[in-house]
Amino acid sequence: MNEIRWNPEKPAVITAICVVGLINAIQMINLVFSPMSKQVGAIYPVYFSFSVILSLICIAGLWLLKRWAALFYTVLLIANQLVLVAMGYWEITAAIIPAAIIVLLFKHLDKMR
Repeated sequence: MNEIRWNPEKPAVITAICVVGLINAIQMINLVFSPMSKQVGAIYPVYFSFSVILSLICIAGLWLLKRWAALFYTVLLIANQLVLVAMGYWEITAAIIPAAIIVLLFKHLDKMR
């Protein structure tokens, strides 16, 4: 029996987003253990630890071209920006890469299942 599978070629931009997301997750791990994180309050290291785990799940979903991963990663990127605002560490430059990632994800959303 022949089974036909839907297996589109992964866009290079999705691969790049996965690589950037992995690098970002590693940087967030460094942030969790930084003295700055401990100075701003006990809840932020816990939040960023949870955020790293969710980011890695989303990156795995994006690698598999899952639509839910693109949507949830968008929510997570926005939530991280809001947390940075609440911490008083947000700068416009902190929003450039997440904004570009969100735009690119939505541009390729039709290639995901």
